[in-house]
Amino acid sequence: MAELAQPRHLDVAAELIEDAPCGIAVTDPDGRLQYINATLSNWLALNARPERPRRRLSELLTLPGRMYYETHMAPMMRLQGYVREISCALEVEGGPPLPVMLSGVARRDAGGSFTRFDYTIFDARERRVYEEELRHAQREADELAAIVRSSPNAILRVDAAGRVRRWNAGATRLFGLDAEAALGRQVDKVIPFEDRPDWFTASVAPGCDGPEILFEAVHGCGRAFEVTLAPIGERGLPGEEDWSVILRDVSRRYAAEQHLRVMVDEMKHRVKNTLGVVSGIARQSLGRDEAAQFVSRLQALSQAHDALTATDGTGAELHDLLDFARREAGGAARLHINGPPVRLGARQATSLSMALHELVTNALKYGALSRAEGHVQVDLDIEDDGRLRLLWREHGGPPVVPPTRRGFGTKMIGLVLKAELGAEVSFDFDPSGFCFQVIFMPG
Repeated sequence: MAELAQPRHLDVAAELIEDAPCGIAVTDPDGRLQYINATLSNWLALNARPERPRRRLSELLTLPGRMYYETHMAPMMRLQGYVREISCALEVEGGPPLPVMLSGVARRDAGGSFTRFDYTIFDARERRVYEEELRHAQREADELAAIVRSSPNAILRVDAAGRVRRWNAGATRLFGLDAEAALGRQVDKVIPFEDRPDWFTASVAPGCDGPEILFEAVHGCGRAFEVTLAPIGERGLPGEEDWSVILRDVSRRYAAEQHLRVMVDEMKHRVKNTLGVVSGIARQSLGRDEAAQFVSRLQALSQAHDALTATDGTGAELHDLLDFARREAGGAARLHINGPPVRLGARQATSLSMALHELVTNALKYGALSRAEGHVQVDLDIEDDGRLRLLWREHGGPPVVPPTRRGFGTKMIGLVLKAELGAEVSFDFDPSGFCFQVIFMPG
């Protein structure tokens, strides 16, 4: 039974070699191929035992591999008797090169002379992809690390308990503390803020949701900082993750804003004084009715100015101007407003404020607001082309009679809104109630 089993074992061994998951090649000591297994033959699109003159192992390799074989692999096989995991590529007939890892061992006879060289060749395509991804990730990590190192801002990594885990060079420059002295300490003790003693703990407390937390605070040294906190999320469960903390010195901007606020307050005070002087001159120079109309228009300008200075002169919300008009009209019961919030430019806000004042004045004197049961409906609508349509419609007033001539207010509304807003303006003196419409592009 033992004599019959031996050939079967040899057959099994031969099958294992032929169908091994790696390529196997055998050469003579001069590198001429003596044998390649079926796996390697299939990789190279060759027959397992080609009927052609013997080839050298180096001929299976791409040009860089051939050069490396001649200068390194062949000498190493003779000098040390083996090579380990040499990265190279095989030439594939009719296809792209196949990246492989090649290892070899030299065989000797009893006298120590080389008899053959055995090589195992592993498919390295997946490993090559992995290595390329790893190199790409390393390059990205190096670039990010360089950005963090060179950033003028303080960039920290803080754990959920508030202890500093990373401290960049920017933090050292801003706070005069090196990384060794900061690591492991509570961040809100290392960086104390005058108005926020426990700023990190309070910021990341439960209930402070959102992708990031942003605030400004003044450091103990007197400098102002913009602070951004964001969960890193790669470590720990929700609520236990580390945090990225970035501190940017905004002291110059903070001082400029303070100076600007002082200047705006001073300008606002001077404008009110100027309007007050003009009002006094008007009362002394004009008749009572003319003076009252003139002063009321100055007050409309003053209200528009208040709305603009509340936003540093960059514009105003249309609803704020309508609120001024509603107070003039007698409250929410007298002037109804319906529509979305709309941001106006500075010139638009001033012009529209004057127009709304004229509309309210006329409604109080001649229109719907002259009667207790009357009211005004203002509807705002954004059209498909982005333009704003403002519709002023009066209800419950005396029958409307078309005017025989255009008064100053009507002329002012039409001319100013067309010139300053590029608006389409229309007046409708319907007997059931006066209607005014203006269409323009806000902003």
